[in-house]
Amino acid sequence: MATITDIAKEAGVSISTVSRVLNYDATLSATEETKRKIFEVAEKLNYTKYKKKNQAKAAAQRNVLHEELEGSAGSIGFITWRSNDEELEDIYYLSIRMSAEKKAVELGYNVVNFSPTDLSNIQNVDGVLAIGKFTKEKIDELNELAANLCVIGTNFPLSEYDCINTDFTQATEIAINHLLELGHKKIAFIGAEESQNLHGYCQYKTPTTLTYLSMMKHYGLFDASYFIVQENSQLNVKNSEELTKQALQSWGTDLPTAILAANDAFAIGIIHTLTAQNISVPDDISVMGINDISISRYITPPLSTVKAYTEEMGEVGISTLHERILTPTIAKRIFLGTELVVRGSTAAPKINEKSQEIK
Repeated sequence: MATITDIAKEAGVSISTVSRVLNYDATLSATEETKRKIFEVAEKLNYTKYKKKNQAKAAAQRNVLHEELEGSAGSIGFITWRSNDEELEDIYYLSIRMSAEKKAVELGYNVVNFSPTDLSNIQNVDGVLAIGKFTKEKIDELNELAANLCVIGTNFPLSEYDCINTDFTQATEIAINHLLELGHKKIAFIGAEESQNLHGYCQYKTPTTLTYLSMMKHYGLFDASYFIVQENSQLNVKNSEELTKQALQSWGTDLPTAILAANDAFAIGIIHTLTAQNISVPDDISVMGINDISISRYITPPLSTVKAYTEEMGEVGISTLHERILTPTIAKRIFLGTELVVRGSTAAPKINEKSQEIK
């Protein structure tokens, strides 16, 4: 695991700057270029392919793919849902894009970047990789224009194209079970959802939100006052801080013992706000994230989360698109598994010594 010192050395900045950037310190005066460099270095140094087994087999498969492509200098178009600035607010998609670009280059493809608002000449590339939660209308447009299409991160495709995603239902189950096993019953949820997304007929569209609701109701633990979801909003640190401030005001003294954040960026914002209000994490409230972005280990306290394998999402997306370019077949929906990562932001709830009841 790379240290903050390693990142600072590679990025050519001070250790203090790295620490403050990775902790999303709003008081830091740093350029977007500096922030991007630090985030990209953190991603690169923590690039740890989850392929400890069958290395020989994987190498053989890569050789076959190279041979299939040899003599054909193909190109893949990249379209990202987030703008450059937005990508830094939640580096989940930055991680996917970086690994996808690396894989495309390994396979010998030229990478061509397109804007979602300017798709001219998109017919000239062999395939398109779209990264993010695009609207149905945008995906239909891409599917019509692109010779071959693979989408990473969009929930439940409705058309004939390949789709790669993390199993966020599994991730949420893992997160909630971790908190339940620690003894928490008063578990809040703070998140946000983009309204312009697939399944517009559903009030809540993401597996994370829906799984929280289902599990908490199943165990008889659901409390509507602890369910905080802002619609038509982005999952970034700033929005999380605002939502957490509002939640604390509404809760008063009736605080939850744990908060599940919709993603790691939201968890970081929650920790910022709790700390500013002198609420200790995890002594007073445990905080749980989902995604395990590369910076989650560097925040204070280090974030307990559920790992989504963003590196593999990017790689599998390119490999799937490559296979479709070579041999078109039925549309594939591929879900990658997740894994619990326990760090310092979660602990058993406090016991009130007088009543011997969990707070």
